[in-house]
Amino acid sequence: MNEYAVEITDTAFVAIRNQARHIAIECQSPENAKRWLERVWDAVDSLEQFPRRAAKAQEDEFVSYEVRQLVVGSHLILFTIDDDHRKVWIVGLRHGHRLPRPQDLPQNPASPDEEANEGCAEFPRPE
Repeated sequence: MNEYAVEITDTAFVAIRNQARHIAIECQSPENAKRWLERVWDAVDSLEQFPRRAAKAQEDEFVSYEVRQLVVGSHLILFTIDDDHRKVWIVGLRHGHRLPRPQDLPQNPASPDEEANEGCAEFPRPE
């Protein structure tokens, strides 16, 4: 089967980490944060196969590359597909009730972000 490699931009990783942290600390619900993260990572991993099954996101109208969305509960995982390199790039996360913020997306998802992923060990992605 023709699978895609899934990469997560630093910006998207930080957004996922911040949402998990919000659920765990602000909402005082670490178990819900853990379950939410498991659903997010399962959804991300599912993009290895048939990523085009997901609809285009509203952000698609504002950036120079195609942006699709995968719904996870009340959040949208935003991603783009690089067919030439068989890669899916996770470029962002937003709550489904919020307006698109295309300025939060990377200009070129295939190039590394300026932001570092330091300090993310408390909410690691399972291997």
